[in-house]
Amino acid sequence: MKKTAFTSLLLVALAGLMAVGCEPGRRSIEPGASPSSGAIAMSSDDSQIVIAAEDHNALLVLDRESRTLLSTIAVPDGPSHVVVAGNRAIVTSRYDNSVSLVDLSTATLIRTIAVGSEPLGLASLGGGRVAIALGGDAAVAIVDVDAGQVEKTIELGNADPRAVARLKDGSLYITHLSAGVLSRVNLETGVVRTVDAATQNDFGPRLIPEHLRSVTVDPATNTVLMAHSQANVDTVRAPIGEVGDIDGDEFFPGEGGGECGYSGCPTQLGAVVPGVTEVDPDGDVVIVPEHEDTAVNQRGNCFDCEFDAVAPGGFFGVAAPPSVLNPFESRFNGLQLSNPTALALFDGGRGEIIVNMGSKNALLLRRQLKGNAADVVGVVKLGNGAQAIAVSRDGRDAYVWNQFDGSVTEIELPQLTDVTNNSRFEEEKPQDGAADVAFIGEEPSFGLVPELVAATNVVIADALDVEISAGRKLFHDATDTRIAASGSISCASCHPDGRTDGRTWQFTFGPRNTPQLGGGILDTAPFHWPGDVPTVTALNEMTVRPFMGGEGLDDASFQKVAAFINTIKAAPAATVSRELTAQEIHGKEIFESAETGCTACHAGHHFTDNGSYDIGTKADERDIRSFQTPVLHGLARSAPYLHDGSAKSLSALVDQVVRNDQMGVGSHLSDADADALVAYLKTL
Repeated sequence: MKKTAFTSLLLVALAGLMAVGCEPGRRSIEPGASPSSGAIAMSSDDSQIVIAAEDHNALLVLDRESRTLLSTIAVPDGPSHVVVAGNRAIVTSRYDNSVSLVDLSTATLIRTIAVGSEPLGLASLGGGRVAIALGGDAAVAIVDVDAGQVEKTIELGNADPRAVARLKDGSLYITHLSAGVLSRVNLETGVVRTVDAATQNDFGPRLIPEHLRSVTVDPATNTVLMAHSQANVDTVRAPIGEVGDIDGDEFFPGEGGGECGYSGCPTQLGAVVPGVTEVDPDGDVVIVPEHEDTAVNQRGNCFDCEFDAVAPGGFFGVAAPPSVLNPFESRFNGLQLSNPTALALFDGGRGEIIVNMGSKNALLLRRQLKGNAADVVGVVKLGNGAQAIAVSRDGRDAYVWNQFDGSVTEIELPQLTDVTNNSRFEEEKPQDGAADVAFIGEEPSFGLVPELVAATNVVIADALDVEISAGRKLFHDATDTRIAASGSISCASCHPDGRTDGRTWQFTFGPRNTPQLGGGILDTAPFHWPGDVPTVTALNEMTVRPFMGGEGLDDASFQKVAAFINTIKAAPAATVSRELTAQEIHGKEIFESAETGCTACHAGHHFTDNGSYDIGTKADERDIRSFQTPVLHGLARSAPYLHDGSAKSLSALVDQVVRNDQMGVGSHLSDADADALVAYLKTL
């Protein structure tokens, strides 16, 4: 893999040139600060690239200069995140429920430590100690890897913790995949505080942050940054083109999303859009940037619409905050943006790189977002499964790990200067002896996004079956017009990790809660809450075309997607690493008892009889009455519950439909019995 000389930015359609500044002015990022951890990291001396290769159950070590693979070190099942300190690497293995210490100089595994259910992100605490997010335990473990022991485990109170960052004061920020919050942990006292990560949107729909997979700390400002998806669940996602008579009133497709579906359109924010969130630890508040020039952006953030038309993410011509990266805005000029997985800072924190798995690209932005074309530095093409990024400690290069291709994309990083005007390329602005923008030939048109030259090279062969590998790529691909119309959404947009986003979406016929797909559920047809999808290929007519706007996949492609879905692991519960407690055993007895009757419907390996039943949970007069018995895999991590998401917790589910005999017979259960039943359900 040859290092690519990278001293210019290549415009997509025109021969413009953005000059990279001279070397003395380059600003680096402090070691380990950007991001805190991911599937790829740099060695302490910048000479090696270290990758946690989940598909291969291995830690890969690459020589940075030659890009050759130096060693492949076997580690337990499902290596997820890695940090490097000196000549040692510490890697979590999500499916082995362990963390391993590796000697990079000798390419040997020193020890493996059992830590809890589904360990993911981690952060170094110094002295051989790390903090590890335990996805299945809803907790963080403090582990001394030198001593080979877990010092303590702190419960977080929110499900599915993912990434961990350590602040200057020693406290931790921990993201949660779908809860829309972070946990702030004081390690000395063990006190946990929940921090709302939602961006206030005064001129548009409520936005719920989700897919919070990574976290980055700016060492200069001590603020915390995340690139993630924003869910817009309140807008009605009617079947595209639906026209009908509802209670005597004609329903027009333009109302509530009938023309746009999940993907959105120029006058409506999509169901899932990318976003960047920055949190100030002083007060634990989200920093919401403002538009530099409202008048300009009222006209500039909308394609083919009048001044008083609805702008994306808002209404009355007012756009959403600049941190909402709506691909329909003219500052992106039609660029596809979908499913961010990581963020890293460059040029001393003046720029940020957003890694997008769904659109298979990396977006380079100026840190101070103004909502206009000057925000966007450029875009880089990536491979399939782009999931993590590391920035060299010298600040020169960024490396993206593309898991599905087994490849690494190398980006030589530019220097930035401050641009305050509304044109992406207005004039040369010398600073530190460097020109921010220079032109050769004709000046590019307003809003054109430059494509940065980068090198993507395969470093290890695909470990998956050919059909499964192809299906996984399709499942995560937002650029395939057979799946979605606008390049802004994929199957993984609502099913992160193939599981569930925890959202309840609004439709003209009623609300629908996203079901989880893990646990190999292809033999539980028919699918969907109404049981209206008899086979996987029927998703063309029931989901892809009417809600995603896609042209439709051919049967062979759908079989590949199905092959992948059948390999998705269910979200593990806390009990994967321990025996059932006395309370959980009592709950299991209640669940399986003939008196309660839970297993009359929730039976077998998947806990479903594949039948439809009316249990009195119809939420809308226009909706049907009977709904499918859901599978119960990973139940504790798939809230909310029922087809309409009306039960916000398992306790609420038991109280609402079990103890009043709507689902099974539970009116005889005492409070202690109900608690025991809930405790058991959390183990499934």
